[in-house]
Amino acid sequence: MIDVSLKFLADEANAYLQRRLDSDFGKIELGPLVDDKGSWVATQNTLRLTLFQIEEERHARTQIPQQVLVNGHNVALPPPLAINLVILFSASFTTYTEGLRLLSLLLTFFQSHPLFTPAEHPGMPAGVDRLALELINYGPEQANQMWACLGAKHLPSVVYRVRMLFLQDQEPSGTGAPVREIHTRTGQR
Repeated sequence: MIDVSLKFLADEANAYLQRRLDSDFGKIELGPLVDDKGSWVATQNTLRLTLFQIEEERHARTQIPQQVLVNGHNVALPPPLAINLVILFSASFTTYTEGLRLLSLLLTFFQSHPLFTPAEHPGMPAGVDRLALELINYGPEQANQMWACLGAKHLPSVVYRVRMLFLQDQEPSGTGAPVREIHTRTGQR
C-alpha cells in the first residue's frame, strides 16, 4: 500500500511537470538518496521522492476487530492501522536554479492538488480512499537531523506529510456463523 501510494503521487507529479516543462528533464524518481554504505544513488537532474518516516495516526486508532460477512459467515479481521507518511522531495541538479525551479513547480502542483480521491483521480491504487498532502515546515535543527538520519548532504528540498493510509491484514482472526435471531426471555426472573 505504501509503495503504490508513493508511486501514484510520483506519477501524478511527473505528469504535471511534463505538461509544464514539455520534456522528461527533471523527472521525479522514487527511492533512497544513498545506499546502505552511504554512496549517492539519486540520479543527477531529477527530483527524488524518499520516504522519511511512517507515523501512526493515533486519533483513528481502534483495537476492535472489524466484523464482515463473507459467503454467509461472520469473519473477524484485525483492526486497521492508520498511518501517515512523511516524504521528502529533494532536487539534485547540475544547475542549482533548475532544481529550485522544479521544486517551485512541485510546490505549485501540491498546493493546487492537496487531496487525491478515486473520484477525481481514477488511477489511484485500489484500496486507497484518499491521500491528503500537508506541507511540513522544518526548522534548521530539524532539517539538519533529517539529513543526518538519511546519511546525505543537504539539498534543496521540501517535506510533506501524506495523510492517511489504512493497512489491514485480510487473514481472518476468527470466523463463525452470523447471528440470525435473538431470543429473549420476558417476564421470568
